[in-house]
Amino acid sequence: MVKKITSKSILVVDDDARMLRALEKVLTGEGHAVMCANWAGDAIDTLVEQKEKVELVITDLRMPLVTGITAIHAIHLALPGLPIIVLTAFGGPDVKAECLRQGAKDFLEKPLDTKKLLGAIESVFAAPKADPEPTKAYKTGGVFD
Repeated sequence: MVKKITSKSILVVDDDARMLRALEKVLTGEGHAVMCANWAGDAIDTLVEQKEKVELVITDLRMPLVTGITAIHAIHLALPGLPIIVLTAFGGPDVKAECLRQGAKDFLEKPLDTKKLLGAIESVFAAPKADPEPTKAYKTGGVFD
C-alpha cells in the first residue's frame, strides 16, 4: 500500500476552466497547495517565478498553441527532475508512449478517475528520487534560470 502524501505544491495546466477548477478542488481537498495555468505559456511563467516551490506538474495534453508534449520537453530541459503527470481525452498507446518517452511519470485518460489521479500523485512522491543529469540547456542557462 502506498503511503498517503500531503502538502505538496502542484501546478495544474489545463485549458478547460471547469477541469482546472475541479482538479484544484480535489487537490486542495487532499491538502496540496495548487497553482493553476490555463495554457503552457502561463505554466512556463509560473515555473520561472516559482521553480523552487513547484513539486509536480499535472498537464493536459491537448491545448492551444503549445501541446502538452512540447511542454513536457521544455520543462524537462530546464528542470529535469520535476515530475509531470499527463491527462488527456485524446490518448492511445502511441501518445502514451511518447509522453513517457519525453519524461512524464504517468499518463491518465479523461474522463478522469479521481482515485487513479491521487494514486498516481502518491506514487510519484513515494518513488525514490533519481538525480537527473542536467541537460545542456539547463547547464548553460535555460528558460528557468
